[in-house]
Amino acid sequence: MSKPAAPVDLFGKVLRVRRPRYEASLERAEIRAVPARAERIRWVAKAIPKGTGFLMGMDTFYVFEEAKSCYIYGHFVATVLMSAAFIEHWFAGKLHNLGFHKEANGGLAAAIGCARSRNLVPNALLDRIDRLRLIRNPFAHLKDMDHEHSLGARSVAMRKHPDQVLEQDAQEALSLMYAVALYTFRAA
Repeated sequence: MSKPAAPVDLFGKVLRVRRPRYEASLERAEIRAVPARAERIRWVAKAIPKGTGFLMGMDTFYVFEEAKSCYIYGHFVATVLMSAAFIEHWFAGKLHNLGFHKEANGGLAAAIGCARSRNLVPNALLDRIDRLRLIRNPFAHLKDMDHEHSLGARSVAMRKHPDQVLEQDAQEALSLMYAVALYTFRAA
């Protein structure tokens, strides 16, 4: 296959084609982001070891992978949302397999309640999952700005910048996502 001919002016002189400014700007931003992204890749590699295989449906698998990718690229709200979605997928599947169909379809709070009341998962893990659910809720469901689980209220209470709180939330969400896949419903 031959290369397309370079554009020329009326006199046959080759025109210099400039790339749009946004491309150069995007490239500079990408280069500046590499060190932080590399650090997040290292963190994910430690938190979720490679080669850890879990049997899961395709949708659930993509949610798992997307949560990790969101974190690596610094999309911390998306990481929290995707991690909570993965946990809900995982719980729903496990509860459904155990015959708890209503609870499996009732959302994360119902799944946590079912697992807690039947001692299917250690309470410490369920407490962490419920905290993630509460942190996720203001992003998924509109809440007042001063709601106790909103990012603003939590940032003020913790005396930390919202970016720091979000990154910490994202790390906890990913760690929890891995723990859920690794430890929950061992007998199921």
